[in-house]
Amino acid sequence: MSARRLAAVLMAATSLAAAVPATAQPLSSFSMTSPTQDALAREAYAYSAAMEAYVFLFPLTMTERERVRRERLTGPVPNEPAAPINQLGHMTKLATAKGDIPYSPNNDTVYTGLGLDLTNGPIILHMPEITDRYASVQVADAYIENLPYLYSSRINGGKAINIGFVGPNWTGKLPKGVVLARMNTNTTSVAIRVAVKDEADLAKVLAYQQQMSVTALADWHGGPSATPPKPPAPKARTAYSGDFSYFRRVADLMADNPPPAKHAAMVSMMRRIGLVPGKPFNPDSLDEATRAGVLRAEKDGPFVINNIRRARGVKTATGWTANRGGSDTLDFDYATRAGNALVGLMGNDPEEAIYFNNFFDSNGQPLHGGQAYRLHFTADQLPKTGKQGFWSLTMYDSLRFQFIDNPINRYELGSRHDLKRNADGSVDVLVQPTAPGGDLDRNWLPSPKAGDFKLTIRIYDPTPALVAAYKTSNLLMPVITPAK
Repeated sequence: MSARRLAAVLMAATSLAAAVPATAQPLSSFSMTSPTQDALAREAYAYSAAMEAYVFLFPLTMTERERVRRERLTGPVPNEPAAPINQLGHMTKLATAKGDIPYSPNNDTVYTGLGLDLTNGPIILHMPEITDRYASVQVADAYIENLPYLYSSRINGGKAINIGFVGPNWTGKLPKGVVLARMNTNTTSVAIRVAVKDEADLAKVLAYQQQMSVTALADWHGGPSATPPKPPAPKARTAYSGDFSYFRRVADLMADNPPPAKHAAMVSMMRRIGLVPGKPFNPDSLDEATRAGVLRAEKDGPFVINNIRRARGVKTATGWTANRGGSDTLDFDYATRAGNALVGLMGNDPEEAIYFNNFFDSNGQPLHGGQAYRLHFTADQLPKTGKQGFWSLTMYDSLRFQFIDNPINRYELGSRHDLKRNADGSVDVLVQPTAPGGDLDRNWLPSPKAGDFKLTIRIYDPTPALVAAYKTSNLLMPVITPAK
């Protein structure tokens, strides 16, 4: 803030204070407090601060879940984007209802996953040229906050690139031809997405996967090495149980991955309840009232996270919830960030892909099996994308966010399908348990006969106009109308 603007703000604040009548400031109510009231106030503040900290630090627990899983692996997991730390894990088949990855799958793209630990030095990712379809490399730190994109159909046209990931404290110079990616934390997650149309198209994606590689800087001699980077030594973690176990755990996680500097305000607030990056959490150092508030927040935290998973983001006028905001704003929307981490682990910035979610129909009732629904896309509502972009509508069960089994193994519909259009260019998507028959079968997304479900709309490589409308909640998807 400039000196001139600061002076103006202070002058305005002084004028406002002078204009407020004395009766509007009941000082007596603050001066006549009792020890009991003080204790209640400390507990209330501690509860508020601890709940904010619970939500803020929740993504760390998801990152740790993935890190521990990879630490225990001895090799890549077949048909999953999971492998030992610092190694690539490829999906090699389309996802089905029989899968059980701990976050929402999709049938739009084939994933390659990479969990990095940069403690021992930089790791270089080689991405081949992919120009005949959508492809992207999403990179997130330990708090599951996205770093700027270096490779995607939108950013560099899918041209081949070598990305050198370096930790926050690394000093040195990367080799010629390697693009620097400075990470906020040593723990880094990478999600590589390559678009796939169907089973017949899968072989081309697998060929691209075989051209990807990761190499430790020490093994980079002008190009990728066949020797995979060595995983770091296993981390010794204390297993906590009982009261304050969550906050003890996240304090340990912050020791390895301190919050980035941009979250200084949150870090300052957390100190008031004994959470200090780099130090163990010791509830015994807190006064009784503060301890009580922190413990109450810990017990309520799971219920808050459960609510966030269903109501994260911004509700739009047609009932869909939009995960609005780019990395510059979403990183500070801690509730949405936590919900995204739980449901999808990593989500693209809207400039790269837009997401809408819905659990309810136009009457506010949960989407339920056995019921038929209609989504009417006007010609103007059909999403517009870049050259390699596309959109899709996918169904998940409402609890585990996994595909729901159906007789034709169709889990999504979208712009890459041969959808039947109406005379005015609009499209009706029919979500129901039985086939509508005839040409309408092309627009049928099978739903279960029982149980609640959710719908997700993804728009890859949206046009700048769509992104702008999305960020201001002016991009509206069709209402979900129960069929009569």
